[in-house]
Amino acid sequence: MNEPVKEIYEHEFDELLAGTDKLVVVEFYMTTCPGCAALEPIYKEVAESMGEDAIFTKVDVKRNMQLALRFGIMSTPTIKFFCSSRPISEMVGETNKTILANTVKDLIKYRTECVASSTAIRYDIDGYA
Repeated sequence: MNEPVKEIYEHEFDELLAGTDKLVVVEFYMTTCPGCAALEPIYKEVAESMGEDAIFTKVDVKRNMQLALRFGIMSTPTIKFFCSSRPISEMVGETNKTILANTVKDLIKYRTECVASSTAIRYDIDGYA
């Protein structure tokens, strides 16, 4: 079985972005970051449930310093969202499953840069309209 979150490196980053019309979700992290460790199971769970609608990846900023500098990563964890090879949004710091999943769903549905897949979008009832 394929992993829901793929570790990517600087040399393959641009090719990944150019090779898809899906939303690409990239978590910039460090192995020594407590917030990154707390986010890891949440990120993986969202990736498992939404893997048909978006591509979920992660980038170790220590191994890919130039990539982190290129996108202005100042803190980890930082999640950046890309469509049509361009960054369109970001989240900095820890988050919960509902916020992350609904952010991905909203970006797929409402951003003109993103092409929504034919899969129906499932919204969670979270108390926020």
